[in-house]
Amino acid sequence: MNRANRVWAWGLAILVLGSVGAGAQDRRAAVVYVNLDRCFNEYYKTRVADAQLKAQAREYDEELKNMLAEGERLQKEFNALREESLNTALSEEVRAAKRNAAEEKVMAIREHESRVQTYRERRTKQLEEQSRRMRKGLVAEIKELIQKYARDRGIAAVLDSSGATLNGVEAVLYVDPRFDITEEIIRELNKSAPADLPPLPKPSGATPADGTNSAATPSRAPAGGRAASR
Repeated sequence: MNRANRVWAWGLAILVLGSVGAGAQDRRAAVVYVNLDRCFNEYYKTRVADAQLKAQAREYDEELKNMLAEGERLQKEFNALREESLNTALSEEVRAAKRNAAEEKVMAIREHESRVQTYRERRTKQLEEQSRRMRKGLVAEIKELIQKYARDRGIAAVLDSSGATLNGVEAVLYVDPRFDITEEIIRELNKSAPADLPPLPKPSGATPADGTNSAATPSRAPAGGRAASR
């Protein structure tokens, strides 16, 4: 090979290697990360849904409190009847009537306890189902926005950096801040947020101060290892 051909061959090799390197860099930049937990918890609609669920839970708790008060009233009436049925100062006829009334009161107490248990189970199930529906809807909105964000910018894939493996270790151990779009997504989600928002929901695993069922609070987005892909 003469000198001119060697120079041409070296130039072609450098051009090809440069193109391969640039392509690899582009591929790396085409994968970005988002913390789906943060997006979910800081989305203004999550705060609204959390407040609605807690208000509903408080209504249920108030109704349950009234039912429990009714149960206490029935129990007191039974105790009074039982004591009167044992009172020897009363005639046998009166004591027998008190015993019969006490037995009827026991049946009423049992029926009331059954109603309370049914109410608790039904309301708990309703709150859990409502929470799941809200959470599913909010996550769908967030994923749709992330997918549009990725498509508009030619991003190949968006991975969820908040996901964890089966042994509890973070699935993503490090994210270069240049490729973390969490803040941008949160800003997009909250563009139309009203000014009078309820306070932020408590972190996952926290017990609400008002004693409401934590299952009724959509406080965490389900971790799936990735949020969206193009």
